[in-house]
Amino acid sequence: MKFFNSVQKNMSFADVVASIRYFIKMNPDCKYRLAVGTDSQTKGKFTCFATGIYIHREGSGAWGCISKRIQNRRYISLREKISKETQLTYEFANMLNTELMSSLYDFVARYENFDCRLEAHIDVGTKGETRRLIREMVGYFEGMGIDTKIKPEAFVASSYANRHSRDVRVS
Repeated sequence: MKFFNSVQKNMSFADVVASIRYFIKMNPDCKYRLAVGTDSQTKGKFTCFATGIYIHREGSGAWGCISKRIQNRRYISLREKISKETQLTYEFANMLNTELMSSLYDFVARYENFDCRLEAHIDVGTKGETRRLIREMVGYFEGMGIDTKIKPEAFVASSYANRHSRDVRVS
């Protein structure tokens, strides 16, 4: 899987983790929100899933990247499409939890104000057809202890990833 943003292309997951660590290291005495979210769009017989990883230094900047997967399949069922988006978000959140979060304990010990929360942003909300899926999709993350956000707070899925899911070409 490859990641990209407006400046960097063809990043590996290890590159993403290194970029996040570097971003935190530049100003470690702050609070951070590390969020993952997926959105998808179906065009013709293809479905494009875009997963965003976004780290926000509260009050002072952010860094993010996208990974796209194109499937030669048209998702017709809303439940199936949202389930796939949530599954991808879960996979990336689990990878970040494994590869990154444990290495941040050094910052906790050394910096009084350091805090980094991992969030899953799910593209469901209390309005519209997806409201019936909230409990089921949020349940994916309860066992992991990851904060889960839904619309309108789920900006990584509903805004950041959404911008990139519209184009079925892999960047």
